[in-house]
Amino acid sequence: MNSSMTVLVILLVVAMAVATLAALKTAKRHEATFRARPPMTDNELEFFGRLVKAVPEHFIFPQVAMSAILQTTETDRKKAYGDHLRIAQQRVDYLVCRADGSIVAVVELDDKSHKAAKDQLRDARLQGAGIRTLRFESRKKPAVPALRDALIPPPAVETPRAVPPTLHVVPAAVAQT
Repeated sequence: MNSSMTVLVILLVVAMAVATLAALKTAKRHEATFRARPPMTDNELEFFGRLVKAVPEHFIFPQVAMSAILQTTETDRKKAYGDHLRIAQQRVDYLVCRADGSIVAVVELDDKSHKAAKDQLRDARLQGAGIRTLRFESRKKPAVPALRDALIPPPAVETPRAVPPTLHVVPAAVAQT
């Protein structure tokens, strides 16, 4: 490479470095601005009201980050961080908790924005952690009593037998005849 070509390459590299630094400096000076937005749509807010009526003795938390209710079991720090990143941007529609903070269920209000494959993976992760997921279609939202039954199923009722079971022992002599 001749000397003029070398000088040209050096000048190009320096020019690119200066342009990159200028862009970074401008980016640092940019102050992001934000505006408030409602945490729930009208549809989600209406369903939230139904949930509150269905289980008034419980707490309903809307739009909860998955990372707030799931923790990786991975012990390797790098892998654990990767697991955390997989769920860090995800959230559940509603989290239903008892007064002591224990989780009753995650409730999802499915509309056209929900993707079946992603929902299935989310449900599997929650189920693996022992968290029940209840899904309701947005167009077919259940009434308050049906929501309560789904969230707090009635205890199984044991009915007494009409005739207690008996053990019939057949004597060996009778059995051989």
